[in-house]
Amino acid sequence: MPVAERKQSRLLLTLLSAVALTMRPSRVALALLHRGLAPRPLSFVCGSVPVFTFPSSALASPAARCVADAAECRQEATTNAEDMRKAKELREEAGLGDISASAQALEQLPDAIIDEGTFKYVLLRVTAASGEKKYLVRGTLGAAYHKDVALPYVRAYLKEGFGVEVLGGGRILHDVPRGFIKIYGFSYGFPWAEGTGHEISAEVCKNYFAGYQVAHGHRETANL
Repeated sequence: MPVAERKQSRLLLTLLSAVALTMRPSRVALALLHRGLAPRPLSFVCGSVPVFTFPSSALASPAARCVADAAECRQEATTNAEDMRKAKELREEAGLGDISASAQALEQLPDAIIDEGTFKYVLLRVTAASGEKKYLVRGTLGAAYHKDVALPYVRAYLKEGFGVEVLGGGRILHDVPRGFIKIYGFSYGFPWAEGTGHEISAEVCKNYFAGYQVAHGHRETANL
């Protein structure tokens, strides 16, 4: 190899080594690595600029993704004034519908519709024209605020002729491989209606997800 080419190769190697020494794992990678849930390395950034990324979630088990999601969720914004205003309006809208749905239609509504992972959830109480009532747990992965979880369900059930109440909400961690559900936290937009709380949501999930372990509490680590 000519001398000039050898010098260029050494210079390139030196530059790559310098960059490698300044790189660090991303926050998601650290969360997984800290728990021993993913191989090294996964994702690196230089300063704040992504340099090399290998998606840790692609290698981690669903249980690992649940843990990583929980770590990320603790960092996100919980609410704001606009969200609280819209949540209040949605709660008021839910109480204005004419009730015409049958008890049979009420019975056909799934007790729980939740995603896998860690996400916000709401507890609804839906009423048929006969006066029969049913509690429904609804949770959506990726929903920024609790009203984003509630809105499509409230509008759909009102359209179908049900009476709908948004009783409150919080967070759910749904670990499918372990058969485990953890219900915790709270909703600023939908503070709990009197006489309601996570215990109702937990009972709904226990009855609906046969064989699951279901824990609940106001804090993330409660009743585990």
